[in-house]
Amino acid sequence: MRYQNSNINKKVIGIGFINFCVVLLIWNSCQRMHAPYDVPESRTDNQIVLDLNKLTYTIANDHDQFYSFIGVRALAMVHLAMHDIFNSIDPKFEQYYYKEQKENFDPVVAAAEATRNILLKAYPNRADTINMVCDQWIDMSVDAALKKAGIMLGREVAQAYITLRDKDGHEKRGDYTPMTKPGNYQFTPEFDWVLIPDFSVAKPFTLDSLTQFRSPAPPALKSEEYISSFNEVKAYGGKNSTVRTEDQTNYAHWWAEFAEHGWNRIGRITAAERNLSRNKANRMFALLNMNLYDLYMVSLESKYFYDTWRPYTAIRNAAKDGNAKTAEEKNWEPEMLTPPWPEYPSAHAACGAAGAEIVAYVYGTPKVSFTMESTTALPDAKYRSYNNLNKAAEDCADSRVMNGYHFRFATDEGLRQGRMLAKHTINNFLKPVEVE
Repeated sequence: MRYQNSNINKKVIGIGFINFCVVLLIWNSCQRMHAPYDVPESRTDNQIVLDLNKLTYTIANDHDQFYSFIGVRALAMVHLAMHDIFNSIDPKFEQYYYKEQKENFDPVVAAAEATRNILLKAYPNRADTINMVCDQWIDMSVDAALKKAGIMLGREVAQAYITLRDKDGHEKRGDYTPMTKPGNYQFTPEFDWVLIPDFSVAKPFTLDSLTQFRSPAPPALKSEEYISSFNEVKAYGGKNSTVRTEDQTNYAHWWAEFAEHGWNRIGRITAAERNLSRNKANRMFALLNMNLYDLYMVSLESKYFYDTWRPYTAIRNAAKDGNAKTAEEKNWEPEMLTPPWPEYPSAHAACGAAGAEIVAYVYGTPKVSFTMESTTALPDAKYRSYNNLNKAAEDCADSRVMNGYHFRFATDEGLRQGRMLAKHTINNFLKPVEVE
């Protein structure tokens, strides 16, 4: 779960998590049962990457629908381990952690075995599914010696990553007490807790310090930018808004799913359609997921540093903000249920911008087309199509105003912050190997 705070026992945590999931999923009319995992019959060069991404994604989603950071952490570890394996025998890109060069092993076997060991550590109760998928890949190897060497290397790399990330703080929880002055975050309906306020103690994948990407201060309550953003979200983000268009309502819901859903799915769709090579496809997922993990840390650090109120609170308490140009509306409700953490900046906008930046970098252009279904889409608007990743990122950011979660200045800052961190990740990790 994207955990509630306090020193409560696991049973209470479980109840809180279940309530959180049920409220959000029923409210969005999107509770779905996931079909059993099926190993694809058709296998292309990049199929193992797509297959093991889908395996990890499916297990993480079944576990808690990405309400914790266990899932994105597992995705990053799996793809980084595979990245190091593929580039140990065929060095196209710099390795991340396991930097040895190897020969005479089956890289597909090694990738599957590394994935097995990482996932068994994270999700031990899913051993049957994990073993079934990984065994089918390993059993395809026809050379006994290469197969044995691949298994040994896979275990070695997996253990290196398990040790690296041991006690990395990804499940850390903390305490939070809301402040009371105008502009401060206050609990919103259904939630008397906030998402782990000390996640910043967790170990990142790409950063030395979270504060290097801290957002600048948000606009003052009496500023023109605040007034403009206040009035916009009040008009467009309200429940049953009369000015929001049907399409704006549709993409408000369509983009509501967590970024782990959307950007891993976009990666699978585009890599399959463009037949991206195994090494490049896996690198894309490694960049996406370690960047996502770190971006949540960076965004949450900024959120709790500034600790600002959501539109729900701001609009209902505008008489207290000292600004005559912000009219209070006591019964205002957002289009969608407000998440339980401070408003500024928008993490979702940041994740969309970062995802677009990384995928565009991999393909060398933002003009990448895809059509996909969202887990949070309204029943009559399940699919959307894009032919430009920048437009997808813009709609993702805009959706948070249209569903009443964020002020425009928060989504604008999220877009900036996301692209900055993505460029940092691209420029410093898994870089192409220079040809001498």
